[in-house]
Amino acid sequence: MTGTALSHLTSETLADQAYAALRLAIANGELAWGEKITERGLATRLAVSPTPVREALRRLEQDRLVERTGPRSLRVVRLSPETLAEIREVERQLQGLTARFAARHISAEEVASLEAALAEADPLRAALLRAGGTLPSEAVQRLLAALRRFHAIIEEVGANPVLAGLLEQARAFSPAIRVETAFVHLMATDGSYEEHHLLLQALRDHNEDVAEQIARRHFTG
Repeated sequence: MTGTALSHLTSETLADQAYAALRLAIANGELAWGEKITERGLATRLAVSPTPVREALRRLEQDRLVERTGPRSLRVVRLSPETLAEIREVERQLQGLTARFAARHISAEEVASLEAALAEADPLRAALLRAGGTLPSEAVQRLLAALRRFHAIIEEVGANPVLAGLLEQARAFSPAIRVETAFVHLMATDGSYEEHHLLLQALRDHNEDVAEQIARRHFTG
């Protein structure tokens, strides 16, 4: 897999950037579950000295994303399907709480931003169905980007710093299947896509219970 997470770092906070880059590489599969890694090898790929990488790996060990196999060698953790399913269930619950808090705090301006995101996504999704899933890649990417923006707005409104951190942690364990899963849901005719509008209405009405229920049901992680 060709990725961009392990690219050169230029900031003065190299340890923080190395940590973020390695977390992303694990989450998107650029560093695979069970893959053996070394401080020096990662430092070479990141074009930094081993020191910031060493600090980043310590933090990843604390996150239980990597485990040490020797004095200078580590590997990305390999989680069982059962454990991954449980982590996805945690993320589902967190998404529900995020929607609940968003319904509590959302403003008219933020509702308008959600409406604009769906106004862009709806005709693209309709075209996707008419074309049997064969839209040009650029159109599909625009559709996915609009939906990501929709959900990002909800998270920005509803996820306090603690909740945002928990979501980030849960997502670090997610296998790199989000785009594929999202595409399956876009093509579904069971009402999954229409739940975006039901969620928007619940947020507009400040209905916390309904927003939480829809967000949990709609979760596609």
